[in-house]
Amino acid sequence: MNRTTLLILLALAGCSPEKKETKTETEAATVAPQATAAALQSKAVNDVLEPAEFKKKLAANPAAVLLDVRTPEEVAEGALPGAVNINFNAPDFKEKIAGLDKSKSYFVYCKVGGRSGKAATLMNESGFQEVHNLKGGYDAWVGQGLEVKKK
Repeated sequence: MNRTTLLILLALAGCSPEKKETKTETEAATVAPQATAAALQSKAVNDVLEPAEFKKKLAANPAAVLLDVRTPEEVAEGALPGAVNINFNAPDFKEKIAGLDKSKSYFVYCKVGGRSGKAATLMNESGFQEVHNLKGGYDAWVGQGLEVKKK
């Protein structure tokens, strides 16, 4: 919470006509950022989309990042065109995710949806505001005959 907002809240609390027990300035400063973070997180998008809807929303957002969280061995078998690979099982996964632009939209997939679901949740908890997970993962995408790139 920025300083101006905190000062406004404190000023409004002091203008109350009734005398109520209030929190100290230190307590208010501690609670307010947590409340703000919770409010921001509640606005975050973390949905699971069927392959056709995933493709449609991805196509409608050219600035979005398509994130493949499979292993390099899985990626070698084929990938969605334009995907960036960050291996969910790698020890530095959290550090690599932390380096991404949190203001962008992310479309995340793995082989069947489990790792990408965990990745999407981790990303939202880390402050990413829009994360879409591919239901059924790469296997569902291929099963519907959608485009893949082979190495």
